[in-house]
Amino acid sequence: MRKANSHTIIYCCLVCLAYLVISSCSTTRTVPEGDRLYTGSNVKWITDTIVRKKPKDYSNLVDGMNKRIRPNRNRRFLGMPIKLWLYNLGNEPKGKGLNYLLRRKWGEPPVLLSQAKPDYTSEVLEEYLVDNGYFQAGVVSAVKLSGKKKASVNYTATPNHRYTIKSVTYLTDSSAIGKTVTYTKPQSSLIIGANYSLDSIKAERERIHAALKEQGYYYFTPDYLLVQVDSTNNGTVDLFVKIKDNTPLLALRPYKMHDIVLFPDYSLDNDSASTQGTPVKYKGIYIVDSAHRFKSSAFDRSVFLRPDSLYRLSSHNITLQRLINLGVFKFVKGQFSPVRDTSIHNLTGGSANVTGRRDAGGRRDSTSRRDSSGRNFNRRDTAYARDTSQAGTYRAMVNNRVALDSGWLDAKLFLTPYKRRSLQTELRGTSKSNGFIGSQIQITAKNRNWLHSAALLEIGLRGGLEWQTGNKNAGGSNSYGLGGEVAVTFPRFITPFRGLNIRTPYVPKTRISASYELYSRADLYNLNAYTLQLQYLWQRTQYLSHIFAPVALTYVLPTKTTPAYDSILRNDPSQRNAIEKQFILGGNYTITYNNQQANRVHSFYLSGNIDISGNIAGLIIPKNDTGQKTLLGNSFAQYERFTAEARHYWQLGKGKQWVNRLLIGYGLPYGNSSTLPFVKQFFTGGSSSIRAFRARTLGPGSYHNPAVDTSALLANEAGDIKLEFNSELRVHVASVFNVAAFIDAGNIWLQKEVPDKPGSKFAFNTFYKDIAVGGGVGLRIDASIVVVRLDLAIPFRVPYLPQNERWVLDKIDFSDPEWRKKNLILNIAIGYPF
Repeated sequence: MRKANSHTIIYCCLVCLAYLVISSCSTTRTVPEGDRLYTGSNVKWITDTIVRKKPKDYSNLVDGMNKRIRPNRNRRFLGMPIKLWLYNLGNEPKGKGLNYLLRRKWGEPPVLLSQAKPDYTSEVLEEYLVDNGYFQAGVVSAVKLSGKKKASVNYTATPNHRYTIKSVTYLTDSSAIGKTVTYTKPQSSLIIGANYSLDSIKAERERIHAALKEQGYYYFTPDYLLVQVDSTNNGTVDLFVKIKDNTPLLALRPYKMHDIVLFPDYSLDNDSASTQGTPVKYKGIYIVDSAHRFKSSAFDRSVFLRPDSLYRLSSHNITLQRLINLGVFKFVKGQFSPVRDTSIHNLTGGSANVTGRRDAGGRRDSTSRRDSSGRNFNRRDTAYARDTSQAGTYRAMVNNRVALDSGWLDAKLFLTPYKRRSLQTELRGTSKSNGFIGSQIQITAKNRNWLHSAALLEIGLRGGLEWQTGNKNAGGSNSYGLGGEVAVTFPRFITPFRGLNIRTPYVPKTRISASYELYSRADLYNLNAYTLQLQYLWQRTQYLSHIFAPVALTYVLPTKTTPAYDSILRNDPSQRNAIEKQFILGGNYTITYNNQQANRVHSFYLSGNIDISGNIAGLIIPKNDTGQKTLLGNSFAQYERFTAEARHYWQLGKGKQWVNRLLIGYGLPYGNSSTLPFVKQFFTGGSSSIRAFRARTLGPGSYHNPAVDTSALLANEAGDIKLEFNSELRVHVASVFNVAAFIDAGNIWLQKEVPDKPGSKFAFNTFYKDIAVGGGVGLRIDASIVVVRLDLAIPFRVPYLPQNERWVLDKIDFSDPEWRKKNLILNIAIGYPF
């Protein structure tokens, strides 16, 4: 009886839940009488009757039109207006109960047709088309009714002929600023024959403005430039670029720098005290630091504005970015003011937020100054008085043929520092396709201003555990790791060559680090690694970066090997390389180009690495009786290693991206080494490689470890050569959810044949036969801060099977539990694979 009652209760609950869902699914339940639910809009493009084809940038134009249509329909998740459903579930709230949550917090009210303004939106769309060269465009709207309570709006665009640029003329004179504008013409963004575009005109004004700023015209802004359009030329336009007649004199004068003052201990809470003190002059600049937080040399290579030199926008920007990129200051603000008398130096006092007269560009212009006695000083120099008496605007200057002398600027840079010391804790979790899970904690203490030199001192400690929870046949054992690192990063190059300072906005850095790491595999061995490294890091441009490590020393010391590990070595002698005692003495260089941006259709990531070890030591140290060269009784590795990676990101449309990656790795061991050191070898398989094969179980070549399905496998297969290709299509579904379909291919090989691993050697005429191929689908939860990735993959081609049986597409059988156990690989990871 009780069982029957429980079934009845469950049945009633399901009926009630179904009723609520069905009633809420009526999306028009809360639409007022006489109105309709607005379900969106559609743009129809009618092609030109002459050209009869859509423009090359058609998709961008339509996207631009869609972005300008208001209002937006109710938001949807997986195609369903869930927020609207939740809103319809509730009633008008009278308090803070469930109705309040449904209507005010979780739900979203219906977007109504009465909120749409089709006629006004049509005018907005017409203006947009005119701005893109369609001067005779027309857009009409039509409301489309659907059912009793829904409606959408259709917009029909008839762009007609698109105007192109016939000529570009610069209407300037022989004055200094006129000549400067004329000299910039070869770099113009207005291209003859190109489509007329308001954006290109704006870009031209910005370009000329930046060029003038580079020649000292500090107060000039893009608003002082005028581009006139003559569209009476049968479908083409003539453009005329000129300086506005009413441009004020302040913007027509080039400026030189007078005093540059830094306040490195500035605080908004105490701006008066933080700008007082005794100025210290260092290499032409003044530093006011009453708290003595920084040595003057900390700013040696960060200030590119120099006294008595022409003001340049690039020097201004590089200075501000360099000061921010020091990593010591959270706010940097520059304040420039004209100087009437260069014999007076106003070095202390002031505020980054003080109000005052501003020019058209929004910059504060502080003209009131004081002499050394503290009296107000507003006297103008003779040249300034002469210029302003004859000309107040650009037109007056041209008519009176006035040649303006250079003005002078003072620059005050207010720097607000971070807290000097900080402590950071990071906790990570990992899950591997071979059944291992783990966690790691890392604690890092930082001193952002070590030795008062803006150097970054980092002391880090880390520890982690890894244990097996499933897939016991994958082999391996539980393990733990401990490590620590001390690193100092100096915001300059430390070299024997003095004065080396590249002119970029990015701070060149020197990093010196020493670290120790212990890796222990239970019941097998302990591995100790000591590393000392000197690195130089710098960027030439926003996209191009370099890392050069002339000194990279590593000493690997195994301890506590067990009989269990010795038995594994008897079955797989190559595993001995994993814990071989040796020195790695060398250096490496990495260059990276990355121009990825959200609005780019095609983006590229290119990276190359050269890693060399043992060359110099090999020349100096003679061989011993065994034919080996040793250092302190230990052999050292000798090899050359090259890695190249290329990625192409192709935006196929809104929310759709196709990514391709090619990775090539080549290692050449010689002298003391028959193979690369284990830590320098290449691996394949796993969540960021060929995802249809478990990490470090694939290869080398066509070799297959017979213990792969037993607990005796350590899953450490490695090679000297690697070739890998990945292709992945990514599609945004809804909210934070993305799906992907991918294909991976590649393998690893050894330089020399190993008797215990037949088929592992690389050969140009046969390597393609050893290529493994796999593919699958994935789900990505992209929450901006972190991306959780799940990829499910299966093998398409298995290189260790007999040659005529390596393609296994015909053997896929999802209904077979044994097949799923061996071939269905789930990869769980953080972040995108590439």
